[in-house]
Amino acid sequence: MRQTALYILLIAVMTACSTSQEPQSAEPSALEKEMTALYGENQVIEGDFPDSLAVEATNGIFVGQRDSNLLAFKGIPYAVQPTGKGRWQVAQPEPDSRLVREAKYFGHSAIQQRFSSNAASLYPQGEDCLTLNVWTAADGMRTARRPVMVWIHGGSYVSDGTVNPRNWGEKFVKAHPEVVFVSVNYRLGLLGFLDLSQLPDGKEFDRSGYLGILDQVEALRWVKRNIGAFGGDPDNVTIMGHSAGAGSVSLLTSIDEAQGLFKRAIMQSGSVTLTSAPEDCQRLTKRVLDATGAKTVVDLQALTQDEIIALNDEVGEFFRFPERDGVVIPEDPYSRFDGFNASIDMLIGTTADETRYWIDAMGGEEEFGAAVQLWYRYIASSLDDTQQESASRFLDIVPKGNPWPVAELLNDLMFRGPAIEMAQRHAAAGGRTYMYYWTKPLSDPIYGACHGSEVSYVLNTSRQIKNGDKHNPALAAEVQQMWVNFATTGNPSTPAHYWPAYETTQRATMQLGDSIHLVNDPLSEQRQFIAPLMNEYISPIFSDLLDKAPWYAGIAIGTLIIALLLLTWLIVKLRRTLKRKNK
Repeated sequence: MRQTALYILLIAVMTACSTSQEPQSAEPSALEKEMTALYGENQVIEGDFPDSLAVEATNGIFVGQRDSNLLAFKGIPYAVQPTGKGRWQVAQPEPDSRLVREAKYFGHSAIQQRFSSNAASLYPQGEDCLTLNVWTAADGMRTARRPVMVWIHGGSYVSDGTVNPRNWGEKFVKAHPEVVFVSVNYRLGLLGFLDLSQLPDGKEFDRSGYLGILDQVEALRWVKRNIGAFGGDPDNVTIMGHSAGAGSVSLLTSIDEAQGLFKRAIMQSGSVTLTSAPEDCQRLTKRVLDATGAKTVVDLQALTQDEIIALNDEVGEFFRFPERDGVVIPEDPYSRFDGFNASIDMLIGTTADETRYWIDAMGGEEEFGAAVQLWYRYIASSLDDTQQESASRFLDIVPKGNPWPVAELLNDLMFRGPAIEMAQRHAAAGGRTYMYYWTKPLSDPIYGACHGSEVSYVLNTSRQIKNGDKHNPALAAEVQQMWVNFATTGNPSTPAHYWPAYETTQRATMQLGDSIHLVNDPLSEQRQFIAPLMNEYISPIFSDLLDKAPWYAGIAIGTLIIALLLLTWLIVKLRRTLKRKNK
């Protein structure tokens, strides 16, 4: 009966998690009003403009805004916008220009599903989304060569954007005027990660399964060419990101196209495991063709932008990550950490309770507990006996006070384990590597130190998730200085905290929480039990349960029908019994 209940619950969970669009109330939310107030379109300037606010780049002169010592340049296009025949094509650089343009407003968000909790999705969206933003200190900008930190936002490759206040660089640069901060928009979902290579006319679209990553490459090329005009050092660029942003960073260190465009990389709760196999990508392609009736890429290019938005709402829950095609992205991206990217300094880490971020998405604590059990059973079905034994032993050592031992396993399987795998390979190949483990919990103990709980501390945004925590300003200041020091020198140590490099004997890891201290090989037993599962590239896309295993749905629906029939029979029998008693 318990298994039956779980199957029934799966349908409810999947319905909640894959609803294409939240119902929008007639009255806009406070967040929607905030996003609407930010909107504007950067215009061409034909008359005079203040030279003190202008920066000349290869593709135009951009006029920003000043707040005290901070200069902000928003919505700068870094590539020709991929519209019309450019849809599903590799982004191309904008031609050289002397056109004078405003840089006052964020560019459009990439097309994505609208959700009341996702700020970027509530901002105007469009295919013309390839823009970036630069924050830099005004003093000495013309002559400075400051370290550059490029932020790549997360969102499972299907959501979010630079307009989200959690991704702004404003307060970061105000606190650290010694660096230049850049944030990047890129194509998401069906426009950024849809493999069209197998269609009759798909040959020239053979990179469509990871266009969002190639957008980021083009953005980094723009940075290389132009950041010097903003006071940045083009030879000292650090790329950094969280979740899918960290997955992007890990891939950028691993592909030929991105080499030489940056010097250092920071990966926060994301890795090369956030990728998809070609056969998984083709299932999404089939869904798109079935939904549209299209036969060719030309047919799909004929869809209007509004039709693309509706299509994304219809099939977007079956999204894909960047495709491991074996051409640009290796079939085994881990292998690039065995020496290919050894010259890139890396800072890698995760949070203590990653998966608890999705408690709300699953419908609450009870539903979350059942969902992770289902997810683990689904994953375990693809493991061999040795791997299943290793997973079982992992569960045996999870502390008894943990309400969701399986969630702890998924934390390590999808986040911490891959982070360690990348770090130890990079270190063994001679690369300079640093590891951290974030333990600062949110105020509600249910969430613990969940996925994304460190981002507001790192970026100094004061926009915490899940109603926040008891903010620790000392922790925020120290973590930011660590990140800045790493971007500046390749070493995150501060006067208060010496941070040795990670290697495969001591495995020095900086634990970041209300107390900051160095730990050698934290959770050592868990690391050892999870290691045999690392080469599985297990996808954390929850809709795979229905996409790959539709029989779950069949069992659940059949069970539900039987349960309803039994309930009906019991009601009829009860009524007959009551009638006899009344007589």
